Amino acid sequence: MKKVVLFLGIGILVGCSSTPIQLPSNVKTIPSGMGQSTYIDKVDHSFIPSKTVTFSNLKICAASAFANDGITLKDNSGSFVGAYTGRYYQQNNKQQINGGDVFKLIDEKSNTFIATGNKKTRPQQGGLIVDFIKYDAKVSLSNNHVHLQFQNIQAAQQSTGSSSNDGFRPVGTWAGARAPAAIETINNLAVSFKNCVN
Repeated sequence: MKKVVLFLGIGILVGCSSTPIQLPSNVKTIPSGMGQSTYIDKVDHSFIPSKTVTFSNLKICAASAFANDGITLKDNSGSFVGAYTGRYYQQNNKQQINGGDVFKLIDEKSNTFIATGNKKTRPQQGGLIVDFIKYDAKVSLSNNHVHLQFQNIQAAQQSTGSSSNDGFRPVGTWAGARAPAAIETINNLAVSFKNCVN
C-alpha cells in the first residue's frame, strides 16, 4: 500500500512541475511538446520614445546596451574518488563559446536590425546557480514607434558541478526552470536600451 501511495505522489509532483508559472503579459510562449509545459518564445518591449529618434540613434543605443561576449561554461563531470587511494580526482571541464559582432542584420530600407548578445542572470537558488541568457533583439522604427522584441532566448548554466554541462537550451516556464531570472535579465537589457534612446 505504501508503494502505491509513493508512486501516486511522484506522479502528482511531476504533473505539477510541468504546469506553466504565471508570466507577464509581454512574454509569449510556445509548447515544449511535453504536457502543458511551454518555453519562452518572445518578450515584447516595444515603446514610444519621449523624443524624436532616428534609426542611427537606435543602432548606437543597441551597441551600447547589448554585448555579445565570449563565455565559458564549466562542469566537473567525470570526477571520481580513487578506489584504492580514497583520493578525489576532479575533472575541470570547460567549453568556450566565442563572442562576436552585436549586429546580425541591418536593413536600412526597412529601418530594422537584429542584434544578438548574452548576459548573466543574478545568482539564483541561494546564490548557487548563475545562468547566461542568450538572445536576439529585433528592433525596427516606424512613425517614431520603436518595435523591440527579444527572441531566440536560451539559457545555459555557468557551472553544473558533477552533471555534464549541455550548454544552451530553451527557457522553460514551469516551476524550477528559472524563467523569472531570464525574464528579469531581458527586462534589464530593455531598460538599458530605452534609457539610451530616451
